[in-house]
Amino acid sequence: MNDYFLKEIKSQPQALRDTFNYILGDGKPQFLKLRDFIKKGGITKLVFTGMGSNFISSYLPYYILNQYGIAVEMREAGEFLFNTFPKIKQNCFKDTGIIIISQSGESDEIRELLREINAIPIENKPLTIGMTNNADSYLAYMTELQIFMNFDREVSVTSKSYVCTLLLLYIMAKTIIGEFFTSEEENQRVEELLTEIERILKDQKQITKLWKEILTTFGEKIEFLEILSRGASLTTAHQAALNFKEIVKSYSEASSISTFRHGGIECLKDTTNLIILSSDKENLNLNIPFINNLVNKWTFGKILHITNQDFDNEVKELHDNPKIITYKHNIKDPHLASIMEIIILQLVFYKMAEKKGIEPGAFLYSQKITNDI
Repeated sequence: MNDYFLKEIKSQPQALRDTFNYILGDGKPQFLKLRDFIKKGGITKLVFTGMGSNFISSYLPYYILNQYGIAVEMREAGEFLFNTFPKIKQNCFKDTGIIIISQSGESDEIRELLREINAIPIENKPLTIGMTNNADSYLAYMTELQIFMNFDREVSVTSKSYVCTLLLLYIMAKTIIGEFFTSEEENQRVEELLTEIERILKDQKQITKLWKEILTTFGEKIEFLEILSRGASLTTAHQAALNFKEIVKSYSEASSISTFRHGGIECLKDTTNLIILSSDKENLNLNIPFINNLVNKWTFGKILHITNQDFDNEVKELHDNPKIITYKHNIKDPHLASIMEIIILQLVFYKMAEKKGIEPGAFLYSQKITNDI
């Protein structure tokens, strides 16, 4: 079986390192320009748009920036183009920055959306920021600011393009709120993340250990997966659901735990397998009563609980249930944790696909660049 996808997963430490070096070097002026536009009142609203994983990555700045009073919208590029693009152009995007994310910069939805945006009269036209891995793309040429991902070509299901985009968006958001390029503390947080990812992905023994810790109990052949979280970890939940469908070729659903209580909970069965993400202290405190109800009142199959938190004795006792598998990672920042969470799940889904006899990361019907709408 072709292990190309595993090689791409293992290439992520270098891809992230290259992206971070770009941010600290050639990319820095672009981040500072965007910060200054907002700081001086030139932009009062940001719209993030993209397709697939690129759209999902927008959850991360959405959660960071809205907490600091900066208005942020997320619009899936196809729906933005066809169903929500303003029919009345006057003042429709006044004082707005539109951040368009596309690895290739060539997808048809992105090209058409840019044509619509660039047709707006200059006095009403938004600032456009293109985030892409292709400096020669339509997206790069047709936007005012460009931020580049700087990793080598990706041909299988999204892995490194997604985590590099998350790192760019994390630093973009932190720069906008004045917390990056102002102290060494933020740099150190990213360095700690990169070091930890290198520790795991550059050592096959660590990868094998992760597979054994998680899959021996959670199971290797799962046909439906419910992925639940709150806050910034919803970035991971939505991307993991997409990855599970692409890699394992089985269905998955992502939801906030709050939303799951309104409908999804009625579908719980003794065969329901769940992943719960708790990489934030406050959200762990909200998630524990939910897990407690699952164990003592409701029904489920297995839970994989991915967290960075230390448990008190009561929570430890709850997790002694043999149907709960706990995997603890070491990234404390709840926003940067989104990068570690998805890497853990990429590895899990790779092995699940392999056990099902599916070539991990290979497309059956879709492709990297959509050339039709």
